[in-house]
Amino acid sequence: MYTILIVDDEKSEREVILFLIKKYKLNLHTLQADNGKAALDILKEKPVDILLTDIKMPFINGMELATKARDIYPDIEILFFSGYDDFEYVKTALSLRAVNYILKPINENEFYKSILTIINTIHKRETQAEITDKYFEDYFYNGQTDENIKNIENNDDASIEEDSDILKNIEEAIQLKNTDEIRNKTKYLLDKYKNTSNVSHIYIRYICTTLLQLLIKTLPDVNENNFKNIVEKIFKFRYFTEIRHYIEEYLDKVVHNMEIENQSPKHAILIVKQYIHSHYKEDLSLNTLANIVYLSPKYLSSMFRQVTGISLNKYIKNVRLEQAKKLLLTTNLKVADICEEVGYSYVSYFCRIFQEEYGISPETFRETGGKIE
Repeated sequence: MYTILIVDDEKSEREVILFLIKKYKLNLHTLQADNGKAALDILKEKPVDILLTDIKMPFINGMELATKARDIYPDIEILFFSGYDDFEYVKTALSLRAVNYILKPINENEFYKSILTIINTIHKRETQAEITDKYFEDYFYNGQTDENIKNIENNDDASIEEDSDILKNIEEAIQLKNTDEIRNKTKYLLDKYKNTSNVSHIYIRYICTTLLQLLIKTLPDVNENNFKNIVEKIFKFRYFTEIRHYIEEYLDKVVHNMEIENQSPKHAILIVKQYIHSHYKEDLSLNTLANIVYLSPKYLSSMFRQVTGISLNKYIKNVRLEQAKKLLLTTNLKVADICEEVGYSYVSYFCRIFQEEYGISPETFRETGGKIE
């Protein structure tokens, strides 16, 4: 059973998570905290496998908490849930190697899929670790001569440290789906041992096996059985060129899968929507939004309508007017000031589109307490 720590300063939000865990019969031991400081105290006292945290909280926010949690448990799985207005925080969340983020109000299916993915990832990692430990014990220790051990120990310390750093860089690049970095670092490591004769072949195979493990753990079709078969081949190849070609085959698969995921229309649209909710008062031209997701303006416009069912301009208008309604009801700002706050330059234009959308003027909307017939 894995342990999940649920952190949110709103009790109702935590209760929703607990209800869903019970509803879907997820085999999880649950811990709770109502702020980041309390959560950090729990992390220091009890082992936690999954951290599910809100972003905006008192004392220590979700970003800081996740950073500290990662220091305590390097392999902890992190899942954020936040509102639309947390776009800038979400970008930071991804840099912390968060598994995912869920928007509030929480969608049951989205939550269930995210948690299930995390549980499977932890289980897979544990299984792979067990296989790898046994495999290396068989190949590196039980079947190894004293001379081989001596050769490994006599490898240059600086070179070994460099290899370790490169492997860490590759692992981080995989987490961030940085395909260029993955390719460049992998190529550098393979080139380093291309024509090497003064380094133990056991050590080289160990490095290549570790590299391959980092790559294949991202592939959805790799299970416990074929993982062992894949890794074993590294020790059966006679020539380094065979090992290199074998690794490069999996490198191509990993990069291809990541490029497809990075170019997913739904992913691009989500980023655009998040940006709109966070920057509705700024210039939201088609060119500006297209540049954010590295698409042509025409393609983004067409894809947005296809995915959401409405035009990009209509979506922007809806977001701005919803924010205007909130300001009309919760502040004493003048209509002219609200107009500017939600991204419009001309009061007359703002009042006209507000009237067209809701059938009443902004002033009447405020006077009637938001009642729209």
